[in-house]
Amino acid sequence: MSEKIPFLDMFSHLRRRRDLAEAVAPWRIVSAAIDKAALTIRVEVEGAGGAGPNLLRDAQEGICHAYGLRSAQIVPLIPVKAEAPAPVPVPEQPKPVPQPAPAPKAEEKKPAPDAFSRTEAIRQAAMQRSGVTPAAPKAEKKSGGDSIFGKPIGKPATPIGELELDMGMVVVEGDVFAVDNKELKKRGAWVVAFDLTDYTGSIRINKFFPGEEGKPLVDKIKKGMHLKIQGRLNIDRFYGDMVLEPVAVTTADKSAKQDTAEEKRVELHMHTTMSMMDALTSVSPKAGPDKNVVKRAESWGHRAIAITDHGVAQAFPDAWHSAKKIKILYGVEAYFINDMDDRVAVHGDIPAAFRDEIVCFDIETTGLDKNREVIIEIGAVKLKNGEITDTFNTFAAPKRMLTTEITRLTGITDDMLEGAPSQEQALRAFLDFAGNAPLAAHNAEFDMGFIDAGCRKFGIPFENPSIDTLILAQNLLPELGKYKLDIVANHLQLPEFNHHRASDDAGVVANMLPHFIRMMEEQHGLHTWNEVNPYMPKLRRHGKARRQPKHLIVIAKNQTGLRNLYKLISLSHLEHYK
Repeated sequence: MSEKIPFLDMFSHLRRRRDLAEAVAPWRIVSAAIDKAALTIRVEVEGAGGAGPNLLRDAQEGICHAYGLRSAQIVPLIPVKAEAPAPVPVPEQPKPVPQPAPAPKAEEKKPAPDAFSRTEAIRQAAMQRSGVTPAAPKAEKKSGGDSIFGKPIGKPATPIGELELDMGMVVVEGDVFAVDNKELKKRGAWVVAFDLTDYTGSIRINKFFPGEEGKPLVDKIKKGMHLKIQGRLNIDRFYGDMVLEPVAVTTADKSAKQDTAEEKRVELHMHTTMSMMDALTSVSPKAGPDKNVVKRAESWGHRAIAITDHGVAQAFPDAWHSAKKIKILYGVEAYFINDMDDRVAVHGDIPAAFRDEIVCFDIETTGLDKNREVIIEIGAVKLKNGEITDTFNTFAAPKRMLTTEITRLTGITDDMLEGAPSQEQALRAFLDFAGNAPLAAHNAEFDMGFIDAGCRKFGIPFENPSIDTLILAQNLLPELGKYKLDIVANHLQLPEFNHHRASDDAGVVANMLPHFIRMMEEQHGLHTWNEVNPYMPKLRRHGKARRQPKHLIVIAKNQTGLRNLYKLISLSHLEHYK
């Protein structure tokens, strides 16, 4: 980067966080490196030498959420003042005869400092991510392969993902994954075109050759070859994209993937070609180490590997014959459907009657993952004897910018969350409102999961039982095909509401519960919440809700277990198929 850029000029979205924007305003960006494939960024900044870890973390999280990155690294640069060396006494020498200064040499102009080392570091990191062990630096100086076209290539390769049009002449190395040569018979010429990838990026190799000049490339280059190519980058008007016009092409030795971990993994979930339409992995003894997963794991020093195909065991004999030193774990990926009691409506012990006090609530969050995302709004109402007696609503500061999708879905903006209580304050306020009453929510597993995760994070006791109106709706309203909150509310002819706002959704749950309570009392003779779960199997016989299978990895422990596994597989195909 030729000039230093103000931090907020590059990351302008952070201006919306006023406290953060003021803190990072003096920062200047010296360099920035973006990995498009991994969605990561590394930024070196000046002026952040005194920034604490909390400020750096907030800035990094803000960049990730604003620009959709997986990780961001901010590296503060501290300028170092060079001190003049102490003078060293030199013994007196006779004055030399003045000599004319030599003319400056054209070769003395040096490239930008660390330009090669930076490119080489990117290449090494890209190869390491793809599982390829980088070759030793000495090996780069020699092609090590046969020349197909042009002169031998001695320069190191540049990662394809880092190519820019202004680089001019470059060297790349990778696998050919498509060949699209065209013969122009009327002109007696060839258009050589094939695609190359090094798994950091891909590029088309393309050039027009008059006469038979391009015939060596046409005859010798095949799909799957590993090549090293030197050429000039250009924009092709036909493809409308950057292409590489080759001046030299040689074959190259492809480094085999290596497992350099000190502690080797044991793969417990491996499909083979016996898993129809789901895997190309072979365990055939006739296949070489490049295609046989058992031989490859053995060459890496793995001590065991599991074979777990989809509901079948046909790959076991081949896996056994392929293994010489490695232990084979025999298993299967099974599908389990709980057709007895897959989901329950009441979680915990609630001996109370239906008409006793219940707190109906709903939350809005920054995302779906309770381990990574946080709450931004909590809404709740108290329901007793079918009537709403009290309400509660609070925002919660997420300490990050909201995504466009969340703002569009909920209507909540970053400005609305300014000055909001912290996560801990919002949770404590909600639990003070709820007390020990049972909590009711639509799809309570989601809402209770976030509340529980927040309470564990801040050390807040949380033991309230819960009621899931989604499960009640699925069992009490079998005529509905879908059970989203707005669909159920419309079926019960409840008033219009602002969906995906916590306070409104909590009110809908409170208006929905009296209908379900009346149905359970009048149609099924139930009067307490503890009576609901045992009655569920009777209701499910008439319900239309589809039960989703759970995926299980089952591995035989010994010979008895292997025999039982064969029995389970046979029964699943003969008596319990679909």
